[in-house]
Amino acid sequence: MLKKTKTREKVMHLLEVTSTPISANEIYEVLSNDGITLSSIYRTLDCFCKNELVIKETNPQGVAIYTLKQEEHSHILECKECHNKTKLDYCPYHKANENIKNKHNFFADEENIVIYGTCKDCMKNKKS
Repeated sequence: MLKKTKTREKVMHLLEVTSTPISANEIYEVLSNDGITLSSIYRTLDCFCKNELVIKETNPQGVAIYTLKQEEHSHILECKECHNKTKLDYCPYHKANENIKNKHNFFADEENIVIYGTCKDCMKNKKS
């Protein structure tokens, strides 16, 4: 059981209400007015990762992003142009996981994937 602190409670709440991966700097932008330092946010996120409450990934820019670990996995589409994020309401990897299980005798039990590309609006702007 983790000790409750103001920083941990605020970071956890923000992760709970954020449906897409978020960086430490983005968390800081929201919580800095509460007197929470960036170093406290990093320590909190590190603690959450070690206690398997949060999943840490890296976006294409090399920035660490964090999501709350959930029972049900999720997949995010993120536009590399405008950084708009869309959470998929289905798993596009069920068939791939079945193939991995059959071919490699490996049972994937967790996946949280961000798929990077270009959204329809940014594609339209590029063509203009």
